[in-house]
Amino acid sequence: MTFAKTYREERLINRRSRARTARILGRIIGFGLTACLLVALKTDPKLRAMVEDLALAAVGGTVQEVQEPDDWQADAIAELEHELGNQEARRQDRLGITGEAQQALPVVGQMPVSRVKVNRGGS
Repeated sequence: MTFAKTYREERLINRRSRARTARILGRIIGFGLTACLLVALKTDPKLRAMVEDLALAAVGGTVQEVQEPDDWQADAIAELEHELGNQEARRQDRLGITGEAQQALPVVGQMPVSRVKVNRGGS
């Protein structure tokens, strides 16, 4: 075995050893920091309230961003609702249903009635 091959092997072994040590230390530090954060949140009510407020603001901000349509989206939705309304009006005209009669119709559920009997103990 030449000096170059021996040196290369020793260097690879050294790198693997340092990488393994770094992974172990990284996990130890991560668990330690997590434990410190949990202890701090458990013992300090002001910190807990601040973190909760930040989390709610972050979740609320993403929900508001998703729910607010842009102008072009609002126009498309309005056109779609208008078209759906026209289709519904045409269907009601074909069936001879007026606005008052439609409100008087009973509401019928979409799911069939279940025929499964559940035996429960007497109370």
